[in-house]
Amino acid sequence: MAVRTAQPGGAAGDRLQERLAEAAQGVERRHVPTGYRSRVSDDGEALPLESGGPPPDSLAARIEAAFLGALAGERAAQAPSAAGDLLEVADSIASMGGFDAEDLRRRGLSGASQAGPAGLLLRAVPFGLLSPLDRPRLRRDAYRVATLAAADEATAIAAIAVALVAADLTRFDAVTTGVRVRQSLLEDAPLSLLEALRADGGPLPERDDDAVAALRIALAGLSGADGINAAIAAVSLPGRRAALSLAGALAGAHLGGAGVDDTLRSSLPHAQRASAIAVQVSARAAEIEAG
Repeated sequence: MAVRTAQPGGAAGDRLQERLAEAAQGVERRHVPTGYRSRVSDDGEALPLESGGPPPDSLAARIEAAFLGALAGERAAQAPSAAGDLLEVADSIASMGGFDAEDLRRRGLSGASQAGPAGLLLRAVPFGLLSPLDRPRLRRDAYRVATLAAADEATAIAAIAVALVAADLTRFDAVTTGVRVRQSLLEDAPLSLLEALRADGGPLPERDDDAVAALRIALAGLSGADGINAAIAAVSLPGRRAALSLAGALAGAHLGGAGVDDTLRSSLPHAQRASAIAVQVSARAAEIEAG
């Protein structure tokens, strides 16, 4: 199936099409019960992960690490945790160039998450990584992707917070990120969300029954973690599904390639699809940055 793309004109459009074509080569999109798609060759054999890759601290590496981190969190939770939703949103971004409500509806993303309200936060992560320096855009898109699924106002604001956190973690440490995002949301967010963004927020919730609890848990996993698996393990408990995927995604955004070890790449189901989509989203991000 051909990748759907917007059609920017001129040389920039030609370059984008070349990057997308290279990323999509060898990718066969086929729906499976989990909602994931697999990267296979023309004869149906699984393709090995490509060697090399972008510099570990580049935005491209952080995007890939965030997607892999979400999958790692779902594996740790041993239950659907909305990692598939994150990848489906990212695939929509790759195909359409940004937020597209109709495309998201066609992908089944106008309904509730299997992981409950907290699962909607995972759908906001790709928008934070698509345009990390364009705060108005990522705020708008994160809010729209949450409300498309009929999220309440508190969850929608939490989705904005997650997009801002993902964006800022590409440039700042976790404490500075929390301060910056709190300042950005002082006039909009409920007190519980502002408190969740503090480094000293107190005891963590046992479960991620709501979006604010999930964000608190995920941010706690970042403290001192030197890898995606470490961030997930730090907050791993039963009843924390979306929070574990969110912890992995945010750790990936922060650590980039340095947080992804070889074992993670080789052992994660759907890792190849996540990496292929990350390349395409990175191309879209480069196009946005270039203006």
